[in-house]
Amino acid sequence: MPPGNRHLPPRPIAAIRLDGGRPCLDFVNTIHDRYAVEVEDYLQQPQRFVEWCTRAGVLHPDDGVRVPRAARERAALMREVETLRRHLHALFAARVDELPLPADAARALDRWLHRAWEGQSLGADGQLHWRADACDARLPLKRIALDALDLLGNAPASRLRRCANTSSCGWLFLDTSKNQRRRWCAMETCGTAEKMQRYREG
Repeated sequence: MPPGNRHLPPRPIAAIRLDGGRPCLDFVNTIHDRYAVEVEDYLQQPQRFVEWCTRAGVLHPDDGVRVPRAARERAALMREVETLRRHLHALFAARVDELPLPADAARALDRWLHRAWEGQSLGADGQLHWRADACDARLPLKRIALDALDLLGNAPASRLRRCANTSSCGWLFLDTSKNQRRRWCAMETCGTAEKMQRYREG
C-alpha cells in the first residue's frame, strides 16, 4: 500500500466521489490518484471506513455496526480493508487488461465470499438474512465481496474501464454509456484536466 499524503487534511467523507458504478469499484477507488507520487487513502481510520461504507450503501444504520474499541482490533480491521481492496484492484485490473485473474487475489476473494455466505441464513420469508453474529465491522467487506463476485461473474464485467488519466488517477468504473466509449472516471475532473492540458500544449 502506498503511503498516504500526510500534507493534506482528510477530505470529508461526504466529498468523496462515487464514480465506479458499483460498490466494489467505489471501494477500490478509495485510493485517490493511485498513480501519483503521493496518494490519498480515503479510509485511513476505522471510523472513516464505517462512515464511507454508510455513504456507499454497503452499511445501513439498522445493521448496528460499531467501530471496534480495542486498538488491536482496529488495526486488524484496517489490515483487512487494505488487503481486500488491493486484491480486488488486482482482479478488476486484470479483467480490464484481459489478463488471467491473479491466483492469490482470487483466493483472497474466495475466502471473503465464504465468510459472507457463512454469515447468512434462510429466513421464514424465503430470503437470506445476515445473522447477528455476522454484523460486525467486517459486514461491509462481506457485502463488497459479494458485489465483486456478481460483477466478475456477469456480462457487465465486459464494460469495466480504467480512467484514461493513467498519469495519476487510475480509477476503475463500469461504463454504462449508450455507446460504451466513456473514457474518464468523471468528465468534470480527469476529463477537464486532460482537455486543459491539450489546450496548453496546443
